[in-house]
Amino acid sequence: MSQPTLTLIEQDLTEEDREAVCAPLRTYNRERNGEFFAKRDLPEHAARKLNLVARDGEGRIVGGLIAETQFAWLKIEILSVAPESRHRGIGSLLMNAAETEARARGCQYAYLDTADYQAPLFYEKRGYIVAGKLPDWDSHGHAKYLFVKRLG
Repeated sequence: MSQPTLTLIEQDLTEEDREAVCAPLRTYNRERNGEFFAKRDLPEHAARKLNLVARDGEGRIVGGLIAETQFAWLKIEILSVAPESRHRGIGSLLMNAAETEARARGCQYAYLDTADYQAPLFYEKRGYIVAGKLPDWDSHGHAKYLFVKRLG
């Protein structure tokens, strides 16, 4: 077999090229963990949105949480509270509600990521533990943390 040639593509791949890249990995994964992928493909195991918003007395959104659940996991993508509404328990209210709903859906674990300048102490106080750290993730000296929590 001759040495392959490499092509740098500085734009989105065509659907055909993307499929050519992804298909062998998809096949490999399904061969090694077929039970998971077979179950994941069933409609009853599809990821379910779990989105919450907090509104002030006038109906304006002052915070929100964007997440999803699938199998035993709650994946928190975004937690945000407006600056003027911080330190009033809104973040905790949103997290409590998300974790409660996730448990009702059968979730046993939660995970999220955050930067060191965001809210790592907030999550630690809520029982989340650091599962990983990417130092200098933004190339400007800031770390990103992956947090997990057992919901049981």
